[in-house]
Amino acid sequence: MAPADSETETTDVCIVGAGPVGLALALKLEKLGLTVTLLEMGAGGAAESAGSGGMEFINDHHAPSMAMSRPGIGGASALWGGRCVTFDDLDFEVRDHVPFSGWPIPHKELRRHYPEALTFLNCNAGEPALQSIGVSDNSIDTNALERWSRFPDLGPIYAERLKASRRIRLVNATVTGIMLDASDGRVEGLTAYGAGQERQIKARTFVLAGGGLENARLLLALRERRPEALGSPDGPLGRFYQGHLTGYIAVLQLDKPRLANHFAFSVDGENHVFRRRLQITPAVQAEEKLLNCVFWIDAISIADPVHGSGALSLIYLFLKMFGLYRRLSKGLAPTARGLENIDRRQHWRNIRTDRQSAADLFGSALDMLERRIQPWRMLINPKGRYLLRYHAEQVPNPESRVHLHPRGGAVAQATLVVDYRVTEQDLDSVLKSHEILDAWLRRTGVGQLEYLHDTPQRRQAVLSQAFDGYHQIGLSRMSNNPDEGVTDADCRVHGIGNLYLAGSGLFPTGGHANPTLPAVALALRLAQHLSEKLRR
Repeated sequence: MAPADSETETTDVCIVGAGPVGLALALKLEKLGLTVTLLEMGAGGAAESAGSGGMEFINDHHAPSMAMSRPGIGGASALWGGRCVTFDDLDFEVRDHVPFSGWPIPHKELRRHYPEALTFLNCNAGEPALQSIGVSDNSIDTNALERWSRFPDLGPIYAERLKASRRIRLVNATVTGIMLDASDGRVEGLTAYGAGQERQIKARTFVLAGGGLENARLLLALRERRPEALGSPDGPLGRFYQGHLTGYIAVLQLDKPRLANHFAFSVDGENHVFRRRLQITPAVQAEEKLLNCVFWIDAISIADPVHGSGALSLIYLFLKMFGLYRRLSKGLAPTARGLENIDRRQHWRNIRTDRQSAADLFGSALDMLERRIQPWRMLINPKGRYLLRYHAEQVPNPESRVHLHPRGGAVAQATLVVDYRVTEQDLDSVLKSHEILDAWLRRTGVGQLEYLHDTPQRRQAVLSQAFDGYHQIGLSRMSNNPDEGVTDADCRVHGIGNLYLAGSGLFPTGGHANPTLPAVALALRLAQHLSEKLRR
């Protein structure tokens, strides 16, 4: 591998960021025969953070910086749970009820890269066999699938491969600026701080893969220095910031408790974990003017008597009496309204009124022991009661945005002001989606929803749980027209011939999918494009 302090070497592609997206891009380019300089703060040593700026959050709906990013090889995958979800075809379409919707590419452009992306993320790309739940009403899709990475933290898996590569030059540095030529039409190099000094990084082509917020910071700083580049301050750069709304506002009561086994975590033939979820079909979404949303069941903590099971209440009171609950409960399950709202008297009511307490006790205790051995397993409730988790799309909103707040000093060190917003349409869609699911559950005899809040408080409950910053969607959206987006369909920044972006910031809309898998698939597509272009 070439020396890290070589400033004169020009590689084919320089990538900023060694998170999941940057790693996938670099390794794919290597496979295609190109040379790569991979810049990452903290790669192979202490983080070279000089020159990087801070963040200021306008409201309390956004995660703090330390919770959403991590320096070093693998980046935020060290914080990632490993959930891998594909997009739906409708996510790429123009939807009349979703302003600013529509991608400049069809879903098939990503779909063909999903198998390779899943393999890179340590998931099984195969389709597991799914049993029917025996319901003929298909307005709810009961086979919406999520896969889980066997090894979510990518740093330890790929670090040695990077260091041994003869085509990838790994540099521990923080990028502080982008240098354009006199015409503003090409990038001449990047300014980076590393090894205690500022240096210039040369390459034929440059890709920013540092995350939606950091990519936006670099581009906004470039526009501050070169106002002719990247459009006006009223343009799309730094706008349309989206994440996902997620939380609980209802308990799902299954009429047949055994149905929970269809929606609990399962393992496929290659011992990879997956789970089925519930999703309103595209036709119903269009008819009801909904944003995309998916639901899954989560076990209720045995400490929370809302679970309604006398057996689980007995287990909880026993563990609590002998001081074992706190030691054994780690990661068991969430509660409906927080541990501070647990009513012990309701546990005794569960025991008195549940005639199956004794019969269920052995099975529930065994289930908990198995979960200690296999943490991916879900705690099965013999009464068929579960928290219903929603994961919902946000509407692209140009007023949900970020901008620089220089406060003096160099532009590269400017604070990034984050104004991440939740709209009334976001809230309306979550509430309406629950109503439609509840009607389907009752109509089909599958079950029903029991809301955790009275109707007047339900909207506020959704708003109070609206909290993201991990998914960083839309800040540098793709478009065919530079007035509507930051890059073209090939992820190239409009007007700059050799500057590309990678990551979820490119997504015009976010669907219900966690963005890691689609972002990696889009990076693999970009690698193919760069290989063809540079070879020409």
